[in-house]
Amino acid sequence: MKKADTIATFCHWVMACGLGLHFLGSDAFAAEQASNWRVWYDLALRYINFGILVFVFLKYGKTPLLNFLRGEKDKVAREIEKIEDKKKIATDKIKESRQALEESQARFAEVKERIVGQGEKKQQDIIQDARQQGAIMISETKRRIENQLFQAKSTIRAEILDAAITVAMERLPQEVTEADNQRFIDQYLASAQTK
Repeated sequence: MKKADTIATFCHWVMACGLGLHFLGSDAFAAEQASNWRVWYDLALRYINFGILVFVFLKYGKTPLLNFLRGEKDKVAREIEKIEDKKKIATDKIKESRQALEESQARFAEVKERIVGQGEKKQQDIIQDARQQGAIMISETKRRIENQLFQAKSTIRAEILDAAITVAMERLPQEVTEADNQRFIDQYLASAQTK
C-alpha cells in the first residue's frame, strides 16, 4: 500500500512540474512584441523548470521506482524457481518411471530366460524318461510342461500388469486435466440416459 502511495505522489509531482513547465515556459503569455531579453528569460526559466523536474524526480521518484523494479525482479525470479522445481520433480518422476519400466523388462527377461532354461532342462529329462516309459508318459509330460509355461506366462503377465498399473497410477493424476474429468462425467451421463 505504501508503494502505491509513493508512486501516486510521484506521478502527481511529475504532472505538476509538467504543467508548470508548460504554463511558465510558454510564449502564450508573452506580449506580442516581446523584447529580446524576454526570449532569453523564457528559455532560462524552461531550463530551470526542467532542472527542478529532474531534481524532484531524482529526489522523490528514484527510490520508489527502483524498489518497484526490484520487487518485480524478485517476483519473476521466484516464479522461475517454482517452475524449475516443478520441472525437476517431473523429470525425476519420468526417470523413476523409466527405471521401473527397465527393471520390469529386465525382470521379465530373467524370468523368461529361467523358465525357458528350466523348460529345456525338463524337456530333456522328460525325453530320456519317455524313452524308458513309453509314449503315454511323453504326452503326459508335455501337457505338464505346457501347463507350467502357461502358468509362468500368466504370472509374468500379472507382474507386468501390476507394474504398468503402478506406473499409470503415478502418472495418470498428472495427465488427466479438469477438462478430461468433465468429459468423462458427460460421457457417463449420456450413456446412463440412453439406457
